[in-house]
Amino acid sequence: MRVLWVPVAAALLLAGCGGSSEAPSREYELRGQILAVRPERSEVVIKHEDIKGFMPGMTMPFKVKDTSLLDGKQPGDLVAATLVVGEVDAHLRTLDKTGHAALEAAAPPPAPDIRQPGDMLEDGMFVNQDGASVSLSSYRGHRVALTFIYTRCPLPEFCPLMDRHFAAVQKTIASSPELADVRLVTMTLDPVFDTPAVLKPYAGRRGADPAIWSFLTGEPAEVNKFGSQLGLYVEHNPANAIDITHNLRTVVIDPDGRLVKVHSGNSWTPSELIADLRAIPAAKN
Repeated sequence: MRVLWVPVAAALLLAGCGGSSEAPSREYELRGQILAVRPERSEVVIKHEDIKGFMPGMTMPFKVKDTSLLDGKQPGDLVAATLVVGEVDAHLRTLDKTGHAALEAAAPPPAPDIRQPGDMLEDGMFVNQDGASVSLSSYRGHRVALTFIYTRCPLPEFCPLMDRHFAAVQKTIASSPELADVRLVTMTLDPVFDTPAVLKPYAGRRGADPAIWSFLTGEPAEVNKFGSQLGLYVEHNPANAIDITHNLRTVVIDPDGRLVKVHSGNSWTPSELIADLRAIPAAKN
């Protein structure tokens, strides 16, 4: 059984680079053992068996909307539950105790809280397509739109769609003097492969103006740490390097480095992103 520590809400759109952006809610039967109960976070940590048709067995926290489901539950309880998975939300609808057994391992520590609009983003050190070191804080004073892709993504409605949208947004920025401070940032989900030597020609083929639109990579741990604060989920298939299971996040950041807007999935449009950026006051010179 694998142990994968991510909030289940971040594990949405798990069809590696291929899910629908407007998939209806689905329900799955879950069985496992409780490792921790955290009513203050409205979550329970469960070491679960394979969830047929959804994910292999692993250990992870599950949110509950009805905190009364946690009443009387304790570590060691064997449970059966109903997991409801939507596009931007996942939670346990039922949670029933079926027995109790001694724990074989303690629960992992709580995952970091995902940043919400209004929160400051944690800084990170990266490398751009030209091989130059770049930090998130180096964009202070600019309104920023940031998204995530990987260059080998094979499905047109996922990473390539993010590229097409950013190309359209760049065109509007270039023709709009009031948006001259805006910067676009695309960060790779596959930093081991997507080195500057790969990203530079990739950016060129997409018509990226480096004065407006940058592509970033970096140490895998640094990239993963940065993405996790935005609820980004990434899992690499060790048997197929091109197969990367991930969700989608596109965010808007104000000139002070504060998160303003989060777009989940691939349903946002360039005009919506431009409207988000226009709604943020530009930094005063």
